[in-house]
Amino acid sequence: MDLLNRSRASQVGVRRLRRHLPWLAVLSLWLVVAACLSFPSRRSEPSFPHRVHVVDNQLACSFCHGGVLTSDHASLPPPELCGPCHERFDGDKPPERRLRAFFDAESRYRRVAPAGPGGEVRFSHRQHAAAAGLQCTSCHADIAEQDAVPLQAIGQKTLCMDCHREHGQSLACATCHTTIDATWRPKSHSGQWQKRHGACANGQSERSEDRCELCHQDATGCNACHQQMAPDDHTQTFRVRSHGLMASIDRTRCQVCHTQDSCQQCHESTRPTNHRAGWGTSQQRHCVGCHLPLADTGCAVCHQDAPSHQLATPLPGDHNPGMSCRLCHGNGVRLPHPDGGHACTACHR
Repeated sequence: MDLLNRSRASQVGVRRLRRHLPWLAVLSLWLVVAACLSFPSRRSEPSFPHRVHVVDNQLACSFCHGGVLTSDHASLPPPELCGPCHERFDGDKPPERRLRAFFDAESRYRRVAPAGPGGEVRFSHRQHAAAAGLQCTSCHADIAEQDAVPLQAIGQKTLCMDCHREHGQSLACATCHTTIDATWRPKSHSGQWQKRHGACANGQSERSEDRCELCHQDATGCNACHQQMAPDDHTQTFRVRSHGLMASIDRTRCQVCHTQDSCQQCHESTRPTNHRAGWGTSQQRHCVGCHLPLADTGCAVCHQDAPSHQLATPLPGDHNPGMSCRLCHGNGVRLPHPDGGHACTACHR
């Protein structure tokens, strides 16, 4: 009996727990939200307003970033440099907007953008700002107008290459990279890369390892290779049946090797697979199986002297396009052509 009573009590407890599960779930969610709100957000940390200093107060970039003309890295200003000005008007500001709020305990800026390209990329502020005489906005664009420091990498490969090209500077990899040169292969260029590279090339990714044109020139790269090596999908089925569909989707791919003349020469001498028995009989079933009215001109590749389909008999004066033609025509009287179920007014206008 004791065992039976304990079993019943356990079942009652399970049922009570199930009734309270929705409330427990709501309570758990509320606790998670409250815990998240209790942690300080990085967004509450102040970010340096360039507009106030550069535009409103006309401070030069080199006033704060003194090392920009003398070293490879642009240094950040210490609080001692900012203090003489801020001591005059920080008194009326809330603590989170005063000078010390921008620095941590070790006098370092709390929120800063990445110091440079990083990795194995070489970049010298001194060579660009002092030696070459470039303005800061050449790389940093409209940062002078911004009220917050952008926390993403500023340097872009396309920006650097366009600038080097405009000023007649070298575009060789070793100019800016310490280990990458013309013989370097990205990590993606391994394994089944020969089969996978097409999707990568068509993906238009901005990552350096996905941009073929950085290493492969068109004259000695893609076209030269594809003109000698047939793609893997050029099977017998592709040749006989499916190549037409692929050409209609992306004809530029075919034109790497095949000109328009070669397509017409083949189709003029090779009978299409759909030209089977009954294709050209007196019932003229081919016009139904070939195209919707006026929707395809592929027949003209071979049948150049065929009468124009635009010469169909016009609608009589007492007809209008809203009428149902089949109530009279073809209802017990044979039509001069097969009825494919298309709108008659597509030809008879």
